[in-house]
Amino acid sequence: MKEQKENKAFIVPPERKQFQAMLAKNINYFGNIPGSKLKPVYKLISDVTYEQLTCVGYNPDTENMEATFAVKKPTGYSGDLCSAGSPEFIRFYLDHHDGAGFIDQGCVVVNVHDIPSSKDCSGNSIFPINYVATLKKKPSASSFCDTPKLPTLRAILSWNNEPPVNSPGWHPAWGGVMDCDVQLKPKSKPFHLHDFDLSKYFELAAVSPNLTIKQLSELVEFNIHDIIPQPDPPPFHELVKKYSKANVPASRFAYKTIHNMIKFPASEITMQNKTILSGLKIEYESLIDKFGVLFPVDKSKANVDYEELECVGLDYNTENLVATIKIKKKAGYSGTLCDAGSKEYVAFWIDWNDSCKWQYLNTVELKVHDINMPGDHLCYSVALPLDATFHRKKCVNPKVLRVRGVLSWNVAPSTTDPDHLEYYGNRVDTHVQIKPGPEINPGDLFPWYNIIGGIDVSHVDDVTGLTKPGSFFAYNGLSVPTGASFGGVIVLNGPTFPGHRYRVKITKPDSTFYYAMDTFVVVGWLPVAPYVQFTTQTPDINGYYNFLNPDQNTLNVLSRFTPVGEDKLTVEMEVEGVIGTFVKTIQMDNTYPVVQLQVNDNGDCSHFKKGDTITGHYYVNDLNIWYWSFWSTYGGNATGTVNTPAAPGTAFSIGTGPTSYPCGTFGLYAVDKTIVNSQSVGHEVSTQYNVCLK
Repeated sequence: MKEQKENKAFIVPPERKQFQAMLAKNINYFGNIPGSKLKPVYKLISDVTYEQLTCVGYNPDTENMEATFAVKKPTGYSGDLCSAGSPEFIRFYLDHHDGAGFIDQGCVVVNVHDIPSSKDCSGNSIFPINYVATLKKKPSASSFCDTPKLPTLRAILSWNNEPPVNSPGWHPAWGGVMDCDVQLKPKSKPFHLHDFDLSKYFELAAVSPNLTIKQLSELVEFNIHDIIPQPDPPPFHELVKKYSKANVPASRFAYKTIHNMIKFPASEITMQNKTILSGLKIEYESLIDKFGVLFPVDKSKANVDYEELECVGLDYNTENLVATIKIKKKAGYSGTLCDAGSKEYVAFWIDWNDSCKWQYLNTVELKVHDINMPGDHLCYSVALPLDATFHRKKCVNPKVLRVRGVLSWNVAPSTTDPDHLEYYGNRVDTHVQIKPGPEINPGDLFPWYNIIGGIDVSHVDDVTGLTKPGSFFAYNGLSVPTGASFGGVIVLNGPTFPGHRYRVKITKPDSTFYYAMDTFVVVGWLPVAPYVQFTTQTPDINGYYNFLNPDQNTLNVLSRFTPVGEDKLTVEMEVEGVIGTFVKTIQMDNTYPVVQLQVNDNGDCSHFKKGDTITGHYYVNDLNIWYWSFWSTYGGNATGTVNTPAAPGTAFSIGTGPTSYPCGTFGLYAVDKTIVNSQSVGHEVSTQYNVCLK
């Protein structure tokens, strides 16, 4: 009987199963379009039965907007991991409180699937499974440290139906909306370069372009921080004075000092601090007792009055673990944005094999400050790249993992005890799902890349070299038209095997070939400021590159090359010392659509008078046309997804009248299906022609 009840709970209702068909009948079928003239058939707005937003956050340093959502059921997502599944759309908005309202920032898609229900090693359900959508977007607004910019970040989650652009008030049928105030990174105070002698620095940079800023600074003995000085912590006595007025207790502002006194009781610094604290009439003995006792009673939560870790999830596109932190007070963080502030630490732990044994991954830092926030909290996020190369399973065996995040303020959390909490902070346990893939064991070595031109290799047809149905960009989930070709820069991404070398061979239809010899820069990760590192990849004379460590190359970029022309290319990856290659075929298309617009006015822009019929032709042609549109001020608009007839193309005849505009425009726009530079779709081209009526 219990099993029957559980199975009944997993029955997917018609409004979920037939969602797209119902929308096709009536776009307002579920009544979620305000002011629509179409009558709703079944009222369904912001239903969170299957998926629900749980957090939104922003990282001022990495400029990542992030939204965490929970997938709550094992079915209802249009198929298992061996199928296409279904999309969860997340559109982000920012309101800078300048009167312009919420401004559309863009959309990200996360591919979700039916995952069989099961329990983990501790006997808990694997549901909900927590996913994260990340949009890297630098906000247009900025300010200096003395005037914080605190916009409101909004995320709209919608299953199987993309939220309309520039519609911040729209609510989905399945999904929901969540807001939180966030903090933008302030600009540095202006400085004057003429105050510094940078001649040696620039001379060396000119002859050594591959050196990093840090390397250049060390070689010429120049401290880059002299140009942009880093803020110092406020003197302790100033914090005491400031926080006594703000009702911030000594247990907060003296926490790190007392913590170090407990850790190093006999040090000279501890003796000095005792004298300082006594002089400020702070009873450090009672604070030592307070911080030294066994704490807390709740094993998952210490003191969360000031900050709290709210969500932990996995970005399914980039495979970054993401933690969202809520800052709850205006003061108590060791200074304003013009000061050094203090740090929130998040330690990430993982249970790779569902054995109830945690493995420490790494700790990420976040700078926080005293900020006069408009509401009662600010939302921040931090991310840690997850290298899952040796933990993937095939699609028939979904890999769901337990993950833990541990938050600690101003004192780094334990790297050996996953259960330990410091005085301030808490921990969150969650389940995440990693992408399926080939089962690679440590020590395995073979040639393979999994993304070409931004597209998963399984979605590129080996015969045509074009994209298959259901294709999408691997790192943001946005859809790509079927039959798309490739143009511009081709990027290869794939697993890394540090200590070994590889090269990429490109073969043309006439069997001539060459090796990719481009020097390119990859982006890596650092747990502390500046949080990113850059590594230059330069091949040797035979075209071999070194495999990098995962933290040096978080997107696993293996090659960047720019073929010219329209050839169908074979792209092979070779690993030094290994027999065999990995091969894919791509069809190049570096040619823009041809558009021609002709108005029969005999070359005189005022040839026509009101009441005349304006005639002409428009012509569109491309090997991989996506769509085109023709329009005019006087009507006669048309669109198409196939090429027009041969030149001069399609004839038009558009009448004018006494009330027609005295001057107008005719326009023609076309875009092809080419994936441009491995990150966007379409070579776009347009033309216009102006007409005036006598």
